[in-house]
Amino acid sequence: MDTFLIATNLFLLLFWVRLWSEPDKELYFNPFLSAPTRFTDRVLGFLRPAIPLPGRLLALLLIVFFLTFRAVLANNFMPEEPWTITIGTFFRYAPRTPDVYGVILFSVLDFLFFIARFWGVYVLVQLLTPIPRRDRAAQTFFYAALPISMFRRWSQLVLLLAVHAVLAYEISQAGTPLTAPVAAAVAHPALPLATAATFNLIQLGRLALFSVADSLLMAWQLMFALLVTSFAALMLQNPLLTAVSTEGVNTLLGGTRKRLLIGFLDLTPLLYMGSVYLLYNMVVLPILFASM
Repeated sequence: MDTFLIATNLFLLLFWVRLWSEPDKELYFNPFLSAPTRFTDRVLGFLRPAIPLPGRLLALLLIVFFLTFRAVLANNFMPEEPWTITIGTFFRYAPRTPDVYGVILFSVLDFLFFIARFWGVYVLVQLLTPIPRRDRAAQTFFYAALPISMFRRWSQLVLLLAVHAVLAYEISQAGTPLTAPVAAAVAHPALPLATAATFNLIQLGRLALFSVADSLLMAWQLMFALLVTSFAALMLQNPLLTAVSTEGVNTLLGGTRKRLLIGFLDLTPLLYMGSVYLLYNMVVLPILFASM
């Protein structure tokens, strides 16, 4: 199920970018951008004679269709694997209503959490990059992180927190907790109504912070994927894959020139992965758990 969700989320990301960009008014000399742009334009061009809608509206319609389609597909062909959304590696939610409508809602929420965590990686890269980069990978990352990438750096952080707070509220309303994620104030009838509301608001804020922290986990996953791509490029002797992996790693590292080299072997990406893993599991999560 996890592999299926990641693959479909990456596919839908292409059309999500199309919602915020206008290829007719933009020239792509970047090969990392031109290939996905040509793909989405061909799909939209194929559908436009039957569905005569503007490009952005048609892209939105496709996203809604694929989110619904994968929910129905998972509900009918993978019923033994319950659809769950995990926050902070511990808080797991399943659809409150086990019918197809509940699964569709979770399909939408899963994609939105994916987008929000991807934005978190973008914000992290911006914080690690003192001087804005103008290379191909940085430009591609900018378009993939639209619309949050259009804002100033600190505005991005505020917007990111707000988006995760909204998603945390939605998942708490639409999902059933499987691991007792938040102690509900309603379990204490002696509490005054205002106190209970404040308690729930604080716990919801903490859940949102757990969701923001999951961006570190996605950063680890992206670096791992780029290292696998680099190995595949080496085996296949593919120059495009080599360029994607090399420039992608440089972008995630924030363009740092300080590298850990042993001979011709660059261990900096492995150091990055180890640091992010330790930061997430040994620092961020324990602090957030202790606050609860």
